[in-house]
Amino acid sequence: MSYDNPFTATYNFPNMDFGGSSGATVHKICGPTGKKGRLKDVAVVISEATVFASTLGHVQIGSSSDADAYAKLNIPTASANHAVINSADDTDAIIAPDIPADSAVLVTLTEGTGASLAGQGYPIVFIEWY
Repeated sequence: MSYDNPFTATYNFPNMDFGGSSGATVHKICGPTGKKGRLKDVAVVISEATVFASTLGHVQIGSSSDADAYAKLNIPTASANHAVINSADDTDAIIAPDIPADSAVLVTLTEGTGASLAGQGYPIVFIEWY
């Protein structure tokens, strides 16, 4: 299979409390054996309006040696319930879209920091494999 005919995989993750106090949650994506990937987008569907004080909540796509090797999507404060935040909203979110074959891709969901935090959402990652 070449990049002329990739297949897109959508990875949905459980609701994340980006305004909580437990730190970061890490999920792992294993692509098809022998296939390279291209990160197409990363998004969060907001399920509770966000309030961040010191730092924003974010979703990082990377590897064990570089948590944001491929992307870092910042979730802005005051994101309304049911809003969708993606790379169109954070235009420098995708850092390096090409994923080497047979690589473990880590999705790190990190809470914001500061006082009076709130915000939850469902992260989604879109990768084309070829």
